[in-house]
Amino acid sequence: MLIYNVFGRYLGVKKTPEGWQVFRAEMTERKFSRLYDIIIPDDMTEAEIPGWLGDIFHESATELHPDVWRIE
Repeated sequence: MLIYNVFGRYLGVKKTPEGWQVFRAEMTERKFSRLYDIIIPDDMTEAEIPGWLGDIFHESATELHPDVWRIE
């Protein structure tokens, strides 16, 4: 699973035969809950995902958390 810090919120992204799946990630206990309302296009590459998440969640950007980046 790919783990991203999305403006201070942790999201997991996993490629499956059905396409990309997105999860809310609780990193302390490594628990993941599937999020069905966030869609990543099937043809999107791994390198494009941070930009896509940044576009979706840009309203969540703050001075303390201004970016999206992969942490795992």
